[in-house]
Amino acid sequence: MGYNGAVAALEHAKKLLGARERTEAQLRAALVRKGFGADEIDQAVARLKALGFLDDRRAAEAHARTAFAAKQSRAAVTRKLGALGVAEAEARAAVTRIASEVGQDDELAARALLARRRLTGVKAARFLAGRGFDEALIRRLVPGLDAD
Repeated sequence: MGYNGAVAALEHAKKLLGARERTEAQLRAALVRKGFGADEIDQAVARLKALGFLDDRRAAEAHARTAFAAKQSRAAVTRKLGALGVAEAEARAAVTRIASEVGQDDELAARALLARRRLTGVKAARFLAGRGFDEALIRRLVPGLDAD
């Protein structure tokens, strides 16, 4: 596509970033799906980084805020950020920063989820495990779970 393709990739990427924060990996994948070539994508990503429009740290923090608002566990949020292409160290750092900022506590989040869903027993345990809460916390919050 050449120059026009690079400009089109940049404009499409700006539109995507205007809708919500994205990681570099997410943006690259979206541009590939749209049919842009590797050179066009590289040029667009470099320009967006230079402009400050694309920042994995900021994207990781935005995703972490959203996930904590949905009462997800720290472990689940860290895994989600990894799946979005955020480096492991940056994902852990973002989770720590945002958890501290929003006062996220896994036990309080799990209790709120259980109260809202009115779940008990094995269903409650499965639900919390699916949200990434650790086994020790689940055993503490869900009475009647017997060790085999």
